[in-house]
Amino acid sequence: MIINIIPKPKGPFSLKEISEETNCSYIGNKNISIYNVSSLNLAKKGELSFLDNLKYLNSLDNCNASAIIVPSKISDRLNNTKAILLKSDNAYASYAKALQKFYPYKSNNYHSNRMESNNVIDKDALISNKAIVENNVHIKSGTVVKSFSIIGPNVILGKNCLISNNVNISNAIIGNNTIVHAGTIIGGDGFGFAPLDGEFIKIPQIGIVKIGDNVEIGSNCTIDKGSLNHTEIKNGVKIDNLVHIAHNVVIGKNTVIAGQTGIAGSTYVGNNVMIGGQTGIAGHLKIGNNVKIGAQAGVTKNVKDNSSISGTPAIKLSSYLKKTVLLNKMVEKND
Repeated sequence: MIINIIPKPKGPFSLKEISEETNCSYIGNKNISIYNVSSLNLAKKGELSFLDNLKYLNSLDNCNASAIIVPSKISDRLNNTKAILLKSDNAYASYAKALQKFYPYKSNNYHSNRMESNNVIDKDALISNKAIVENNVHIKSGTVVKSFSIIGPNVILGKNCLISNNVNISNAIIGNNTIVHAGTIIGGDGFGFAPLDGEFIKIPQIGIVKIGDNVEIGSNCTIDKGSLNHTEIKNGVKIDNLVHIAHNVVIGKNTVIAGQTGIAGSTYVGNNVMIGGQTGIAGHLKIGNNVKIGAQAGVTKNVKDNSSISGTPAIKLSSYLKKTVLLNKMVEKND
C-alpha cells in the first residue's frame, strides 16, 4: 500500500463559485474550473493563487496559475498578467476564504482506534501498546514509538527512528535515523489568520512538514506544517529543547539551533548555520550558509553567507563587541 499524506482539495469549482465565496470581482470566463490553491511559484494551469505583498510582484512573470486573487488597488498595474485577476478589497481574507472552500475543516479527522486498517507498519517496527497510531500512517522498519505518543493522521516515519514519550506527529514525512524527544509536536497548524471587519478568520494550512535523515529534535519543540508550501528540516539538523519553527520555514543541512529559539514563518536558514539560544528570527528572511548567530540575537534582516552576528537588532559581531566595550566604558566613567 502506498501512503499519500498530502491533503486532497475539494472541487473543482468554477471561477464564478470562487468569486462569490471570496467577494471578488473579475473579467473572464466564469465557467473556468479551478482545482486547487497554490503559491505563485508552484501554481499550475487550473489552479488559483494570490498576491498580497508587492515584494512578490516579480513572481507573477513565471506564474502559471489560471486565476490570481489580487488587491483591487494594484490591479491596474497587473494588466499584462496572463492569469485572470480576481480583484478584492481584502486579498488576504479572500485567499483565506478560497482555501476554506477547497479545504474545509474536518471534524472527523480523529480516529478512536489505536491502529487503523489502512496503515502500513513494517514487521520490525516497535510501537508501545500505550501509543496511538491514527489514520494513513506508514512506520518503517527499526523505528520505535514510545508510550503516549500519537502518530498521525498522515505520517510517514522512516527507518530506525526513535519517537520518545508524549510526542504528537501529524501531516509529516520523517526520514531515516531521526530522533524526536519527549513532548514535541510536529505538523500542527501554522499561525495564519486574515483580518476581516475587525476580526480574524482562519487560513487553512494545507502543507506538511518534511524532516530529513539523521535529524535530532529536542523536548517540547513545535514545528508547524506549511501553509501552501511545506516546512522543511533538512538532513543532519540538530534542534535543542523548546524551539519553535513556524510554517514554511526551511532549515538547511547540518544546522544547529540552541534552546528557546523562535523562527518566524517563511524564513530560509542555510546549511551549517549555528544559532545561539533564545534567538528570535523574523519572518520572510534569508539566512545564508555558514552563518553564526549569537545568543539572544534579534535577527530582522537577511544575512549573507559566512557572517557572524549578534545583538538586538542583530549586527556584525565585531561591531556588536565594539559597541559593548564602548558602552561599558561610558557607564564606568559615569559611575
